[in-house]
Amino acid sequence: MQMEFGWTADGAAWADAPGHAAHGQVRMGPRGLVQLLQTRLGLTRPAVDQAVRIAQYMQLIHQHLGSASEPEAFWPSRSFAVDPWSTARQLLRWRDAAVEAGWNPPGTDRPLPPRLAALRDVEAAVVVGMPGTTGIAGRPATLSPSSADDLVELLSLLEELERTGGTWPLGITQVTAQEDPSALPGLWPRLFAALARSGVVVQAPSAAQPTPGPHLEVVVCQDEWTAADVAARYLAASHAAARAPAAPDPAAPAAHSPEAPGGASLTLLAGADTTILDQALRRRGLPAAGAVAPSTARAHHQVLGLYLDVATAPVDVHQLAALLDLRVLPGADRDAEPIGLVPAAARRLLLRALTQEPGVGGPAWRRALGELEERLAAADADLRPSAEKALTAAQEIHRLVTDPLPADRLQPPAVAARLDWLSQRLQAVSRGDGDLLASLTQVRTLQAVLGMLDPATLLSRRTLQLIIDACGGSGRSPLAGAQVAPWKVTTRPAQVAAAGGTVLWWAPEGGETPTAVQWDQAEREALRSGGAHLIDPEQLAGLHVDAALRGLRTAGQVIAVLPGRRLEKSPPPSGLLAHLESARRQDGPSGAHRRSPESLITGGTWALGGVELPVRVPGLVRAEPPEHLHRQFATGVHLLPQRLSFTAAQTLVGCPLHWLLEHALGVRTADVAALPTGDRMIGTLVHAVVEQLVQQRWDDGVGGAPLRPPTDEEITSVFDRLVPQFASELDLPGHAAQRADVHDRTVRSLRTLFAGTARAGLRITGTEVRFSHPLTLPLAGGARTIEFVGSRDLDLRDASGRPTVIDLKWSRSRTRYVDLYETGDAVQLASYAWALDQAESLAEPAQVGYFLLHAGEFVAADRELDPRRRTPMDVRDSWERLTRSVTTALDQIAEGTAVAGCRSLLDGANLPLDAPYSKRRRALEGARAAARSEGLVAVDSYCATSEYAQLCGMTGDFR
Repeated sequence: MQMEFGWTADGAAWADAPGHAAHGQVRMGPRGLVQLLQTRLGLTRPAVDQAVRIAQYMQLIHQHLGSASEPEAFWPSRSFAVDPWSTARQLLRWRDAAVEAGWNPPGTDRPLPPRLAALRDVEAAVVVGMPGTTGIAGRPATLSPSSADDLVELLSLLEELERTGGTWPLGITQVTAQEDPSALPGLWPRLFAALARSGVVVQAPSAAQPTPGPHLEVVVCQDEWTAADVAARYLAASHAAARAPAAPDPAAPAAHSPEAPGGASLTLLAGADTTILDQALRRRGLPAAGAVAPSTARAHHQVLGLYLDVATAPVDVHQLAALLDLRVLPGADRDAEPIGLVPAAARRLLLRALTQEPGVGGPAWRRALGELEERLAAADADLRPSAEKALTAAQEIHRLVTDPLPADRLQPPAVAARLDWLSQRLQAVSRGDGDLLASLTQVRTLQAVLGMLDPATLLSRRTLQLIIDACGGSGRSPLAGAQVAPWKVTTRPAQVAAAGGTVLWWAPEGGETPTAVQWDQAEREALRSGGAHLIDPEQLAGLHVDAALRGLRTAGQVIAVLPGRRLEKSPPPSGLLAHLESARRQDGPSGAHRRSPESLITGGTWALGGVELPVRVPGLVRAEPPEHLHRQFATGVHLLPQRLSFTAAQTLVGCPLHWLLEHALGVRTADVAALPTGDRMIGTLVHAVVEQLVQQRWDDGVGGAPLRPPTDEEITSVFDRLVPQFASELDLPGHAAQRADVHDRTVRSLRTLFAGTARAGLRITGTEVRFSHPLTLPLAGGARTIEFVGSRDLDLRDASGRPTVIDLKWSRSRTRYVDLYETGDAVQLASYAWALDQAESLAEPAQVGYFLLHAGEFVAADRELDPRRRTPMDVRDSWERLTRSVTTALDQIAEGTAVAGCRSLLDGANLPLDAPYSKRRRALEGARAAARSEGLVAVDSYCATSEYAQLCGMTGDFR
């Protein structure tokens, strides 16, 4: 075997060996050479996750501190006490760097700089070897080997064979080094010397002959999208020229195409992520480069962290919803539903419970578990396995969130025990070697790491997250699918072998040289005295820069395309590109120059690097909104409702198109996005507190709650008990001030509510009273009877038995509901009064009113409740206007037309879509007055911030 060795050649393709890619000829870097020699000498071993090595080193530090007479003398002891994982990880990095440099720690009698002294202290207990094996003198292995330890072991064996006169066939006849082996850092000069003594011909590089730099063109773009078009156009033009070669132009550089007869090669050098470039290539029918770097931010690396977030107190209900909704695999076929971490049956029921009560352990949550148990009991034999899996998953999630680990009491055994179901579920649904196996590997690695730690160790949430990140490694992007292309693709300049061809350099950026461990002068002297071979940081950086420039100089032409901004940031400038530009500027005016994308177009021709492409500028097309936004569909009664709630009726009147989409067609947001939060969540919580207070104070003897108001302590007790069930978000870190504010407002408000009703002699006889009554609507196509359903917040009775209905509202606006009440447009109160009348056939309609929970105020005509002497609302007139408005909207839908109410309101007032709130409010006031004069009702339905805004034309193309 003949080998070309380069310090930066790891990862190079076999075909990259310049001019002689053939059997028995390879191109390798340091890691590749070590792995080859390990195979030849029988030193291969299983891979060990770096997280395992960090955990082992953390144990060694613990042991040293436990046995040291003065633990505080250990240099990083204070850092280790605060963040043991990060400290162990950094010390291990320094230790591996020192080992690779060839350092042998001296005895404790010799003074060392503090950092090296700390490494020496821990190294005294290090026995390198795979877990479960023994080292010298039968001592059990305490630290799994790194690449540095592999190099030490390999060199030791070669030198041992030399000392004992033994021989071993290495299978390598010649190594041609791109760099002088004596100029390499650490143990590498010794390794090459040992190979030479073993019979391998090590050929050092000859003196480099000065070569002219490549012809350079630089295109500077404003953003990544423009740059992607420039690069894709060049590749498309080169490909077209190769398929249909044109007559050469003597005045232009030769077109370099891998397919052109006698043409030179074309190499795409991806200096940065090619996701945007790949999109531009696909639009032109060209193969994608797929050079997308691995990252710990991939979806399959988020499963474990999300799962443990949910298992740790306090439980974040939004994280729980994300876990329930997590899809880990595509469906078995194109139309199948994606496979979730939680089976679909359990996912739907538990998510629905969370949308009703944004907390765990409440009635809605328990009903969901009960329904899964009922489904299992009633399932046929062939459906029992899937029903059993759904119930098992739901019960596991229930145990996870109802008994979460306290955030300040995270101990390794407790965390590891909660990972068993996750590991089993991932193993059950994984198929082949896919991304899901990366999640499974991460879970098992974390279990192994936790098993290595002291069971009594208390892990902070930050430390646990660091361990999770270390266990995960970097995940491959789903966009990293390289496709066969007529040009070479590489990601590192040092691996370019252009053989005089063209290099299209996509997004050159800085950071071409890796960051090495830095030692100060005292440490360098101590390392050298311990046998280490160190080179200056400038020399180490020079190895990388020289290799990169050697690769680029194999090209006859380099075309660099610079995105002005990537990921909303300006990328760091490339030192390599600056070097090439400086060299070309020395050649005079014909040297390198920078161009803009616009300068590449002359007339109808786009030209760059000697290739041309015909282009045209499309005409400008403006999308204008229609004068009136309606949606037309097939006529008929198939979309008319069978039942209607007040909320649906309000939506139907305010925006028929919104009602059609949400209620008739079922176009709704996913449950995971519909979890109550903010004021909606708080309103649900306070409603539940009122209901619970009434229930626990209920007296069957009087047929309701006593007139005596509850104490502040009673309100607080119920509030604290219901927060985890209805508003668990308030218990999260950082929400203490908001929770205290909501608590104080709730106590003050409910004190006013109960005291006011008691003062007015109104006994609460029901909360959340459900009702369902038939409602006949005189539609144009014939009368239609539907079920009108809903629930009333508070039913009350005075001493004479006359009913009153109070609707509770958590609203920051004091004027909205006052205005609705005084203008007779409080149609929700009217619907409740109608429902009560249907149930009891009242001679007079019930009294109605609002109670504003946020402000702690009544809006009613009863002066004992509201002293503002309001005129009683005509609830029957309001109800009739509501039913007429519903009838009108349903007639339009039956005729095949749905109106976008918010757009119609703005169009009727000649207002633009982005009109300010003050003008929209005046337009609504005018519309409400006009509707009242016509015996109808107008409802505020402005939905520019809703999920239906684009479908209604309020945002998007028509904005």
